[in-house]
Amino acid sequence: MAAVSSPARGSSALHDREAPVSAGFEGFYAVEYAPMVRLARALVDTGECAEEVVQHAFVKVYERWGRIDSPGGYLRAAVVNGARSELRKREVRRRVGRRLPRPVAPGEREFLLDALDRLVERRRTALVLRYWADMSERDIARAMGVRPGTVKSLVSRGLADLRRVLEP
Repeated sequence: MAAVSSPARGSSALHDREAPVSAGFEGFYAVEYAPMVRLARALVDTGECAEEVVQHAFVKVYERWGRIDSPGGYLRAAVVNGARSELRKREVRRRVGRRLPRPVAPGEREFLLDALDRLVERRRTALVLRYWADMSERDIARAMGVRPGTVKSLVSRGLADLRRVLEP
C-alpha cells in the first residue's frame, strides 16, 4: 500500500500534533484519541458510535504504522471515512425497515450537535471538517474524495441549511 501524507499547515493545534509520532504509537494514541473522538462525535450522533469509529481508525493506523508518512493525516481521513461509512450503513438499514434507535436523553446533547444532525451527511461532514477540525478546503476535498470547488459549495450550502435549522 502506498504511503499517505498530509501537507503541512499553519499553527492549528489539530495539525501540530505530528511530534508524538517520534514517541511511538502509544504517544500518538494518547495525544490524538480525545480530539478524534470529538471529531467523530460531530459527524455521527452518539458518543459510543464515535468511539467505535475512532478505535477502528486507530487499528488502521497501527497496522500501517511504519509505512505512513503522516499518521495524523491518515488518522483524520480514516475517522472521516469511518463516520461516513457508519452513516451509509444506517441509511441502508433505514431503507430496508430496520431503523436503529437513537438513544438520547433529554437535554443530554448539545444544541449545535442537534442542529448538525439535521443536515445532509456531506454538508455536515464538510462543515465539521472546516470549522471544527480547521482543515483547509484542499484537505477536506482530499478527505472526502471530492474537488475543492465542491467543498466550497458544500460548506456554503451547509451553512445556509444550518441557519434555517437554527432559526426559530
